[in-house]
Amino acid sequence: MSPRSQALFLAGVFFTFLPAGLLPDIARLGANSPTRLAANACIAGGIAVAYVVVVRSYLRFLPLLIAAHVILTTQLDRIVGPSGPPLTGDALQTRLLADVNGATVFIIVGFVLLSNVIRTEGTRYGRVIAEIGLARDIHRLLVPRIARRIGGFELHGVSLPSGEVGGDLVDVVESPRGWTSFVADVSGHGVASGLLMGMLKSAARTHLRTADRLDGLLNTLNAVLFDLKSPAMFATFAGVQWDGGPALHYTVAGHLPILHYCSSTSEISELSIPQLPLAMFNDRSFTSDTVNCAAGDLLVILTDGLTEVFDNRDQEFGLDRLKTLIRENAQGPLATLEERVFAAVHSHGHQIDDQTLLLIRLLE
Repeated sequence: MSPRSQALFLAGVFFTFLPAGLLPDIARLGANSPTRLAANACIAGGIAVAYVVVVRSYLRFLPLLIAAHVILTTQLDRIVGPSGPPLTGDALQTRLLADVNGATVFIIVGFVLLSNVIRTEGTRYGRVIAEIGLARDIHRLLVPRIARRIGGFELHGVSLPSGEVGGDLVDVVESPRGWTSFVADVSGHGVASGLLMGMLKSAARTHLRTADRLDGLLNTLNAVLFDLKSPAMFATFAGVQWDGGPALHYTVAGHLPILHYCSSTSEISELSIPQLPLAMFNDRSFTSDTVNCAAGDLLVILTDGLTEVFDNRDQEFGLDRLKTLIRENAQGPLATLEERVFAAVHSHGHQIDDQTLLLIRLLE
């Protein structure tokens, strides 16, 4: 809540519970002195506010608050003096009428204040939900499902955000000579990560319109993103590129290794380059390497949201389980492999991070 709404909320709580200090006076037939009556009312409202604040923000102090409440209640006679004799006749009727009217007024005041908070925060919440919904729709446009065949390659990719907006990116960009496909994982979650992810995609596609070397792409992304994010944010990157030649180019920057399934041996090797993530330092230079693939070979790029899933015994799903799934399903349709990977991960444990998978198969 905004500071104003918090203040109104606490004031509403105070006035709503303040009548609890007036009601005992009715049971005692007006025996409380005006000083004691005012003290009871203020204590009732103040203690209610104290409980709200402590429970919301300082729960470790709750036993101290309960002890203070008990002490204050039992020592009230010493603080404000003992109760007097009960009232009678017209004096009693006047006091009881004042108690009832006072309690009614204070309850109305508390209700009005709390209603104002509900209306203000409800409008604000609705506006935030609408903005998040818009961000979610934009995210879906930025990270659509990939199911394409380009030349002798089949590419299949999907990204599932952990919330409404994710920071993972999977993309394929064609060029006159071939194509570039990559996965990026922006640190953090939510709208901030999603915004940086969108800037990364825009910068990548802009660079690939005029140049298509992977190391040049990473150098450009690092320079562009460094000035557009908070100091704690960064992005990992793993990409593969085909330029029409016999080998595939690849690069990895702070990302999980690219998994290379060899169709002839059913073995899986890890392709990686020891490089820092993007946008951590402004003066870094990135490199790429090449890998030879045969017909039926499969390259798999994924984010740690798929490996860092824990079961109820706190055991991680891990990269080895993913390798086993790849070996068992590498010869079948890529859509089937994707489905079985996500099914296995989701049955292992609850998703806590964005999950992205990119599959690239050489067909011929």
